Amino acid sequence: MDHAAAIASSAEAIKRHGDHNILIEAGRTPVIDRLATLAGRPRGGPLDGWTFVAKDMIDVAGLPTTRGSALYGTEEALTTAPCVEALESAGALLVGKANQHEFAWGVTSENPHWGDVRNPRHAHLSPGGSSGGTAAALAAGIARFGLGTDTGGSVRIPASCCGVVGLRPSAGAVSGAGVAPLAPMFDVVGPMATSVADLTRVWEALSGTRAGLAGPIAGWRVGVAEGCAQAASFAALGCELHEIALPYDVLGPYWTIVGAQARRTHEATYPRNAAGYSDGVHRKLGDAGRISQADHAAAVARLATARAGFATRTAGLDLMIMPTLGGPAPRVGCDEAAVRGEVGRITSVVSALGLPALAIGDLQLVGGSERAVLRAGLAWEARGEEIPRPR
Repeated sequence: MDHAAAIASSAEAIKRHGDHNILIEAGRTPVIDRLATLAGRPRGGPLDGWTFVAKDMIDVAGLPTTRGSALYGTEEALTTAPCVEALESAGALLVGKANQHEFAWGVTSENPHWGDVRNPRHAHLSPGGSSGGTAAALAAGIARFGLGTDTGGSVRIPASCCGVVGLRPSAGAVSGAGVAPLAPMFDVVGPMATSVADLTRVWEALSGTRAGLAGPIAGWRVGVAEGCAQAASFAALGCELHEIALPYDVLGPYWTIVGAQARRTHEATYPRNAAGYSDGVHRKLGDAGRISQADHAAAVARLATARAGFATRTAGLDLMIMPTLGGPAPRVGCDEAAVRGEVGRITSVVSALGLPALAIGDLQLVGGSERAVLRAGLAWEARGEEIPRPR
């Protein structure tokens, strides 16, 4: 698709889903008007003419960064985050900033400031969070791919809820400069797309890797957790399957660290501007205020021990497979506080372990490297499998 056709397709999809609150319309120029200026800008490169959206935690020069909040976004960003620059240098065209759960802390992307993001693919379900606007933009055809952020599942949960694909890379694999933090020990920037093949192309541009990632996975030792429904497909690919148990003991220290670090990232505005926060994030920050520095240090030490133990137990595995969601996908209008623990149960464990993970809808592939999970995802996709629907 050429530039003009790609931009026209995005503009039509934006109009068609105008009541879905997918994009944040902040700044002086409406998104549709900005799109019209992009059509005549051929860039060249491996993503030439591919459209994308960026979650509004990520700076783009000339556009506000709202963080999905009412407290930010009054000023335009002065510089563009390196992760966006890398994609634009590869020829990609930024459509706009994607809506999200306020401050990237929640699993529904219901947002009292910018409107609740609606799921274009499953109207009765939330789009997931916190990168719900990015996933919804792909499901709606607004963009070919997108950028989200993932702390405890914020790329992977929306990928499952909206039937797309999302990668949580390892910490530091993508620059976090110009990206608003939540809990820096676990925050990562991750790409999302509608297929593993597209996501792999985006990852190569984003990470600077160019080596081919496709190849057979016959003979791989694959750990199967939580009764993963796609285990038979991996057996058919020639993998050797082994049942494993996830280390849920990591969740205690993980949530202590997330809470303590999130409280610090908000110290300039909370509790001083508590009235500007939604009730849900206000409660989370209030609870986090009881976590001391000593609690945080002890949790970091406990997590390191738990990580080492799990690495020893799984040392012979090439890959692990499991569902993305820990329970049913959140329904529209649900109580986020009541569902977030179960919804993010599995993704949070993977985040706590610090491992790369690829969500193909409600299938999650976890491995020791981005290369491993993408190669496995490409092999699975090549079988002609449909993206697993959320429960």
